[in-house]
Amino acid sequence: MSTSKVESHLTDARVHMLSHPKDFDVVDLDPYGAPSIFLDSAVQSVADGGLLMCTATDMAVLCGANGEVCYSKYGSYPLKGKYCHEMALRILLASIESHANRYKRYIVPVLSVQMDFYVRVFVRVYTSASAMKNTPLKLSYVYQCIGCDSFHLQSVGRSLPKNNSVRYLPGVGPVVPQDCTHCGKKYNMGGPIWSAPIHDQEWVTSILSGVKSMKDRYPAYDRICAVLTTISEELPDVPLFLSLHSLSATLKCTSPSAALFRSAVINAKYRVSGSHVNPLGIKTDAPMEIIWDIMRCWVKNHPIKPQSPEHPGSVILSKEPSHQADFSRHVGSLSKAQAKKVARFLPNPEKHWGPKIRAGRTITSKHVSLLGHEAVNGHLNGNHKEAGAEEEEEPQEDIIEGEPDLKRQKTTEDIASTS
Repeated sequence: MSTSKVESHLTDARVHMLSHPKDFDVVDLDPYGAPSIFLDSAVQSVADGGLLMCTATDMAVLCGANGEVCYSKYGSYPLKGKYCHEMALRILLASIESHANRYKRYIVPVLSVQMDFYVRVFVRVYTSASAMKNTPLKLSYVYQCIGCDSFHLQSVGRSLPKNNSVRYLPGVGPVVPQDCTHCGKKYNMGGPIWSAPIHDQEWVTSILSGVKSMKDRYPAYDRICAVLTTISEELPDVPLFLSLHSLSATLKCTSPSAALFRSAVINAKYRVSGSHVNPLGIKTDAPMEIIWDIMRCWVKNHPIKPQSPEHPGSVILSKEPSHQADFSRHVGSLSKAQAKKVARFLPNPEKHWGPKIRAGRTITSKHVSLLGHEAVNGHLNGNHKEAGAEEEEEPQEDIIEGEPDLKRQKTTEDIASTS
């Protein structure tokens, strides 16, 4: 790129974006930590139809470790679950939409990715006061059972056709009773989150084809292809996902293979797919009643040890299944990528892969879990060598012959006084 086309500005990014309303075709936010303080100015600086790219690395906050902090930064309350990383994506999208709505703008996600130790979203920004009214239809609250991890979504708003226009109304609820119908435990409520599609499947397919046609130009081709392939096979209209291991842990039973479980869901006339967030994640439009019926039928064929009657798994298994699961292998139980043995989840590129320490922080032995023993020891040893070199380079004070050294004289007097 020609340097004449590049301008650098040493100023507050928020002020710079606010001084250029609807002026940039692409804006990329990639701060260390939360991007929330930049969202308000970013959505104003993007041109109509422009692309806003945003990265968030404060995953502990977004995934529920500090729910009150997440609410103060993003306006949504997170829940701890196997789907927490996808929920983090949807919380970030809901926050961007909220900031855009204040200026009669709205977003259309084209790609949303969780990988490594961060989440990153790509959204188009448009201006339309009428289209902005559809925002409540794209947001939902999440009810998660504290006993069996069953979850249900409740839309914030709804719409009804009225003559040639549309009437917008609040959502009807609650969608769940006070106690879980499966295990009898209470619910935690989180959100609101973005419950509309988080990818543009046509755009993802087009980008994947372009990447494959120019394989030699991408050093990280394998990683890019793996992520885009998995995303292209996701169910676009199914928020969040189930974890097969979590379902089995609730019932204290051996886990069925993913192919068998998917076959049972497909044979029950429902859709199912994987998730790019978790290799064990399963997206499906089947209600939780069907999911637990499938697991009950599985346990009947694979008996388990009796558990406490109050245990959530015991309460679930005490009910007879209303649907008889069919575990016969279905051709659609494997995705196209799995059938072709295309790699979808690659190993980390190096040991101790994860977020590094903020610039300016002093590295100590407590950072071993982040950086590894070799990196920490190498850094500490390097600091010791530098400190030793600095001491050698320090000029020695001139000592006049015949005059006693003050430091040495003081030490001698101290020893004499103590004796």
